[in-house]
Amino acid sequence: MSHTQAAASKAPHPHPPADRPTRLGRFVKRAKWPVLLGWLLLAVAAGGLAADLGDVQRDDAAAYLPSGYESSRVAELAEPDPEHPDAETALVLHTRDDGAPLDDADLAAVRAAAAAVSAADVPGATPPGDVDVAEDGRTTLFPVRIQPAHADDDTVERAVAALRDTVAEAPTGLTARVTGEAALGVDNSGGDVDAALMLTSMAIVAVLLLGTYRSPVLWLVPLLAALVAVVASRAAAYGLAQAGLTVSELSSAIQIVLVFGAGTDYALLYLSRYREELARHHDRHEAVAEALRRTGPAILASAGTVTAGLLCLLVADLAGLRGLGPVAAAGIVISLVAMLTLLPALLACAGRWPLWPRAPRPGRPRGAADHRLWDAVARRVVARPRRAGLLVTLGLCLATLGLTGLTTSADPIDKVPPDADSVIGRETLAEHFPEGLTAPLTVVLPADADAATLAAAEGAAAGARDVAAAAPGEELAGRPTLDVELAVPPYGDRAGDAIRAVRAALADVTDDALVGGTPAVQLDYREAALDDTARIVPLVLLAIAVILAALLRSLVAPVLLLAATVLSFAASLGLSTLVFTEVMGFGGVAADLFVYVFVFLVALGVDYTIFLMERVREERRHHPTPEAVRRGLAATGGVITAAGLVLAGTFAALAQIPDVTVAEVGVGVAIGVLVETLLVRSVQVPAAVVLLGDRVWWPSRRRG
Repeated sequence: MSHTQAAASKAPHPHPPADRPTRLGRFVKRAKWPVLLGWLLLAVAAGGLAADLGDVQRDDAAAYLPSGYESSRVAELAEPDPEHPDAETALVLHTRDDGAPLDDADLAAVRAAAAAVSAADVPGATPPGDVDVAEDGRTTLFPVRIQPAHADDDTVERAVAALRDTVAEAPTGLTARVTGEAALGVDNSGGDVDAALMLTSMAIVAVLLLGTYRSPVLWLVPLLAALVAVVASRAAAYGLAQAGLTVSELSSAIQIVLVFGAGTDYALLYLSRYREELARHHDRHEAVAEALRRTGPAILASAGTVTAGLLCLLVADLAGLRGLGPVAAAGIVISLVAMLTLLPALLACAGRWPLWPRAPRPGRPRGAADHRLWDAVARRVVARPRRAGLLVTLGLCLATLGLTGLTTSADPIDKVPPDADSVIGRETLAEHFPEGLTAPLTVVLPADADAATLAAAEGAAAGARDVAAAAPGEELAGRPTLDVELAVPPYGDRAGDAIRAVRAALADVTDDALVGGTPAVQLDYREAALDDTARIVPLVLLAIAVILAALLRSLVAPVLLLAATVLSFAASLGLSTLVFTEVMGFGGVAADLFVYVFVFLVALGVDYTIFLMERVREERRHHPTPEAVRRGLAATGGVITAAGLVLAGTFAALAQIPDVTVAEVGVGVAIGVLVETLLVRSVQVPAAVVLLGDRVWWPSRRRG
């Protein structure tokens, strides 16, 4: 056989007479330059709004607390104006390095440190409180109140840094640490991470695109389209915040990685088909339009599933979770529009040269149809579907055993890196001072409560189970308060029972008593998160099932795909638990982690199966189901794997954020995407489709 004949035999075979290009394809062909100019103008206009997103982000308590709960109402009374938050407290601890009791010289050094703090220029700080010595004599603390000027300033960050610098030079043998709510918040935030997150995501996408296409130019095209989509998405988030929606730092960070990851996935799917069409068409405009026609439905369905899943978050009680839905959904929609208009317009304007040195042409496919690796995988799966599917299913079931080590935690220190100074200080504080002292409850009583009611409320609170003491506190918004000290660790199950007991006891005294404070906030947050999960999970599954049924024209396939994705979610969470506890050293996870990981993993993970099944359905027009599965898996295996690596890489970038919950969401979704890409989409689903045969398309009878 001649070289020309060999090349022709490997070239993509022409399709049967192609359908007419879609309206979108015809539009991009005819108006490529106006489309490009329009996106350029949009990027310039959106850039200013995107840069101002940080000015409208909310990270006060109300941005995260569930509405209607007692602790939320107390927080609102404490901070009636979110733009002018209440003061935060930092606690300065001193201990001996050898663990021995502090002697007179040590106590004198501690008092000198307090005087140094009072004399130092600590932003927003009031003079330190009295030095308190633990009963065992081994630790001291003194509080420092820090009052920020407004919600968006960095007073607390600068004050905590100044405190640490001031007390760092402790006498030999003494160690000073700064903890308390102010220090924990600083160690949890890490400052403005959006720029670093964007650069990390861009670097990950660039490296993976270079590895996928091995072209010095082509990787820039989807990266440019994704970057424009990110800028436009952040401008949309700014508009949503101005309209009254809660946009938090968490929403902003997730939107960045989501748009980069999902947008690049759509670009990879389109580019893969575009390369195939370039090997069939002399005119690149025809290739652009035909690639749009072939990939548009799958990309649209993919974006639809993610958007539908994200909009289900609107039913959440947690304000931060509820606000994330529209912010992230806007990013997905903008990514979709960018990858179906801007990316094709860039390719139509540029011609074939960005694909150098592997630009396909009719008769010279140059790898456009080279699927040897995935063809081999597909042949093995189709040849032995029962064995392949069973092995993967058993492996996923074993991975779910990791869930036995998963525990939820309401303790704020579990949201901070375990090696942070404030976490070590909090642990020291808990060892040497009464449990309830570290986080007392605040009981707010009615403004018109008389002396008898106040005394009865104090007695009822003090007599509740696991309460160490109750005493009158400072007025809050003109209402009398009680400070209630718990006799148990303030964030465990026993603390939750104690808080409920206090609320029940006070309900017998007055109908308008509110129990707040950090332990009550964490308890209410946990319960709201679990309630949100119970509402959102069925909604997400229903929404995605409807979209899959409409796309695949089947009632069996959606059930199969969702069952596989749910098992993948459980296995991924089990594996993630091992990573959290054994590798990263984290403690219990926040209760809202489940719903975050579930929504992103199920909505994003099912995307890859959509890409596969849409190609299988296309091949089924001309081949029986087993052969259609083989051809579909061989054709999409490489591009879907690359897309999965991109999405996993961008979400893994969240691990650099100090907020442990955000890092856990990123790691959990990254692991889940890899499981979905490499096992579920590549082996389990194809094997199940082969075993079911044409029944998987029921009730549809017509092929395709």
